[in-house]
Amino acid sequence: MKPELLMLFIPTIAIVSLTPGMCMMLAFSLGISEGYRRTLWMMLGELFGVALVVSITLWVLQNMMRFDPLWFRGIMVVGALYLLYVARGLWLSEPAIKESGPEGSLSGPTLVVLGCTTAVMNPKGWAFMLALLPGFMVPDEPIANQLAGFLSVIMVTEFLSMSLYALSGQWLRKRMSTGAQLRWLNKLAAMLMVIVSTLVLF
Repeated sequence: MKPELLMLFIPTIAIVSLTPGMCMMLAFSLGISEGYRRTLWMMLGELFGVALVVSITLWVLQNMMRFDPLWFRGIMVVGALYLLYVARGLWLSEPAIKESGPEGSLSGPTLVVLGCTTAVMNPKGWAFMLALLPGFMVPDEPIANQLAGFLSVIMVTEFLSMSLYALSGQWLRKRMSTGAQLRWLNKLAAMLMVIVSTLVLF
């Protein structure tokens, strides 16, 4: 990527990443229910999903192809149902009160899958990449080099943004230590996931 394009691309991606959206709301809700360290599993999956979205988007742009809208819609519906399932688990869970912090009710692999599916099924993420990346693509530069440039910026900004949201959620949890307060926080995290699944569908 040319230096002048890179200097414009970095702040653009940073602003978009910091804007509250599906993945950031998920990071915040998991920061509440699972804590920052366990939310790193979700972030790993989300980064993989984002890398997949960017790679496919570049491939689509390069080859001037379109996805089947019905197929893509089906994937979004399945992902939204999965988020609702996770939200139900958080809503019904009984938080353990420990000095060391939240125990975590979701396994590492579950969090990875959750992060990946949220990133892949985010329609605004696909639309944004399809709208933004063409303005920064260079026709005479190898697509592999451009992909490496895009991913290096996007992955770093996404990780830092999700960390900010997850740490904010964890900070909020640590300020509430009673069983009733923690149950309320788990229900808040569940409601945020319901909102995320609604954004996917609509």
